[in-house]
Amino acid sequence: MGGAEFAADPPAHYTWLREHAPLGQVRLDFGAFAQDVWVVSRYADCKALLTDPRLLRSPYGAPPGVEIPEHIRLVSSTLDMKDGDEHRRLRSLVAAPFTPKRIEHLGEQVRVLAERRLDALGGDGDGGPIDLRQDFALPVTYTVIADLVGVGEQDRVRFQQGVTALMSGFSGSREDWEAHVRDLVAVTRDLVARKRTEPGDDLVTGLIEAEEAGDRLDDTELVAMVFSLVTAGYETTYNLITNAAAALLDHPDQLGLLRAAPDDEALWRSAVDEVARYLPPITGTRPATAVEDIEWHGQTVPAGASVLPLLAAANRDPDVFEEPERFDITRSPNPHLGFGHGVHFCLGANLARMEARVALQVLFERHPGLSLAVDRTELALEPMPLWTRFRELPVVLG
Repeated sequence: MGGAEFAADPPAHYTWLREHAPLGQVRLDFGAFAQDVWVVSRYADCKALLTDPRLLRSPYGAPPGVEIPEHIRLVSSTLDMKDGDEHRRLRSLVAAPFTPKRIEHLGEQVRVLAERRLDALGGDGDGGPIDLRQDFALPVTYTVIADLVGVGEQDRVRFQQGVTALMSGFSGSREDWEAHVRDLVAVTRDLVARKRTEPGDDLVTGLIEAEEAGDRLDDTELVAMVFSLVTAGYETTYNLITNAAAALLDHPDQLGLLRAAPDDEALWRSAVDEVARYLPPITGTRPATAVEDIEWHGQTVPAGASVLPLLAAANRDPDVFEEPERFDITRSPNPHLGFGHGVHFCLGANLARMEARVALQVLFERHPGLSLAVDRTELALEPMPLWTRFRELPVVLG
């Protein structure tokens, strides 16, 4: 998984896995890094895996006596890599400032940022094609998360470089990846230190002040939690916006429903959830580790093996979704697993949904004639395992 053949038609591979290898072994190819894992692809199995106590999240480890570099320890200490009591403790502290009220308050900020970005791109629509992913979705989403976390203007370039490396994995050289992630750690530590003396209306300040039964996050946990929040609220979101625009342009009947009811918030919310099912940015969670031998579909997953739920395959399981290959923004019910399930349900789900909804509303309000600048067959996904990410989305603002 992750190669060009898979990226050319992921749904066909999902169907084959569900029908012929509901528990199968694949190789995740990250370029400079690869990993052999077991995958489950049926909805019921994926949902069960996400709550199975015999499967724990896999940290980046090292043999006994080998010191793990700080940047690797911090990357592997994010909230989605924790289990049990430690996960419950950290999530309760992190969730305190990450409230629905705070997120909804950001809605107007997202609208203003989207408007300004479209102004900068040539709001009259007379310019040439733009890459919607790089020129609109990414800068809007990055500005929101940088403001939300509290990153100062002087650190934004370094912060974005580090975040991009963190989310892209070893797609280039490992040396470049480690250099950017080390710099991200340094910037984030400086940010935490500054917010201790200069608190503001941002999530880092909220994390510093968060307390439960006398317990607070220490500096290392604060840095790791910033990574968790960035993971939850940045990369996923700008690709969700991009994927949503692509899906709507590819299904003009569904886009027509939204254009006919531009102020129907419930319909826009339903549309974003259908994108999270049909074309989700993240197609599977981080691998979990079997803590004992597990019998599944007549096979034995040995203790110590890595296992992951292929959520994008589960989201097209015909046993759960009627006509799963049909994109339907009115789908109800829609129990998709696009944001996970159970204790590791995405902490940034509400933020991602809100940003995508508002950014798309602004985009299609401002440019009712928005159209692809290339033939649909020319759009290509990046060959990255566990992501549905377009290389680019060329559009004409109309």
